[in-house]
Amino acid sequence: MLSGFNTNYRYRGVLFHLQTEDSGRSNPHIITHLFHGGNILASEKMDYSDRLGASDLDAEVRALMESQHKAMLGRLRAGEHDALIAQRLGSAVLEDLGDTSATLPPEREPEPESAPQRVASAEVGSPQRRVDQVFGERVISQKPLDEVVLDFLVENARKRKRSAK
Repeated sequence: MLSGFNTNYRYRGVLFHLQTEDSGRSNPHIITHLFHGGNILASEKMDYSDRLGASDLDAEVRALMESQHKAMLGRLRAGEHDALIAQRLGSAVLEDLGDTSATLPPEREPEPESAPQRVASAEVGSPQRRVDQVFGERVISQKPLDEVVLDFLVENARKRKRSAK
C-alpha cells in the first residue's frame, strides 16, 4: 500500500480537501475523495486488479493515483462540482462570492499544503464567514492521518515516561 496524496485547495473562497489513497494489493483500488469540513462531497474509485502482475506495480499505482487526484482537482477548478457544492453548503455561498473562475489561470497547480492559507475577512453571519468557521479549516498537514496519530501517541508515551521518573 502506497501513501496517498492530500491537497487543500481554496476554490472560489471555500477551502476543500482532496485525498487519494491506495487500498493495497489485497484490495486493489484507488479512491479519491473531495471533502469540505470533514464531509465527503464527491468520490472516485479505480480498480487496478488487472495490473497486479506489472513489473513495477508501485510506480504504476503511484502514476494512477496522481492522475486521478489531478483529475478530481481539475473538475473542482472547472466548476463541475458547483451544483453539488451549492446543494450541500447552500447556494448563497457560491453566489455571494461571485464568479471568480475567470480569474484563475487555466492550469494553476495547487499551492503546497504547507503554504499559509489566507482567510478573507467577512462579516459574522455571512456565507463566507460560515464557511471559514468549519472545524479544522486552518489545520494543514502533509502527513497522513495515521502518521499524525502515531506521532501524537509516541510523544504522549514519552511524556508519561519522563513524568514517571
